[in-house]
Amino acid sequence: MHPVLFRVGEISFYSYGLMVGLGFAFGVLVASRRAEKKGVDPDSLFWFFMLLLAAGVAGGRLFSIVQDRWFYSDWKSILDLREGGLAMHGVLLGGVIGMAAYARTKEIPFGRVSDIVAPSIALGQSLGRIGCFLNGCCYGVETGGSWGFMTRYAPGLRHPYQLYESLLDFVLFLVLLKLDTKLKVEGELFLVYLFGYSFFRFFLEFVRENDRYFLGLSYGQWTSAGLALLAAIIFLYIEKKSRPNLYTE
Repeated sequence: MHPVLFRVGEISFYSYGLMVGLGFAFGVLVASRRAEKKGVDPDSLFWFFMLLLAAGVAGGRLFSIVQDRWFYSDWKSILDLREGGLAMHGVLLGGVIGMAAYARTKEIPFGRVSDIVAPSIALGQSLGRIGCFLNGCCYGVETGGSWGFMTRYAPGLRHPYQLYESLLDFVLFLVLLKLDTKLKVEGELFLVYLFGYSFFRFFLEFVRENDRYFLGLSYGQWTSAGLALLAAIIFLYIEKKSRPNLYTE
């Protein structure tokens, strides 16, 4: 674990914040290049990215506070983001709200906007989870394997859940780039991202240290299952609607 990567004088550079920042920066770079290919001026997206960042952080923090109320004792702890505390499902919800608000204001189809940023979200998550690993948060259950790692938050060797997810997030990023030219209907790429992330997150949760809420499943698993089902239904509906009706002349 390396919660603080390095210090310059009295200034500390926290691994979690740095990796999340790098994830956002690389995500913006990828999304800007994709926007140009889809007929959207990348220079016009500055406020979109700022809105996406603010909405994602706010949503992620709010979900984290709801899940781990015991960890936040005062306003200082709520506002301090240097050592983690962003629930990914909250980040997604906040980001979707931000995208919808921007798309409506600029009169750009939501599907186009969401497809532009879909691979960037997966890439940002991949880098962000490395920050979780360095910080020691979001750790896995105990393991007797030689691949186990120590964390400052719990005893024993733990599954490196953060690295498992980081790897799968990066694979998802590559898959989305590959599928981009094959999916013709706007919005489908984002739905593939949502389904893919929710699918593997559901199974990864079995090796993550979590409270089990209902039927032996965690909050993350119930949320992931719901999002995967929703994404699949909407995707199939869009596909069916986009196909020509063979029974009409």
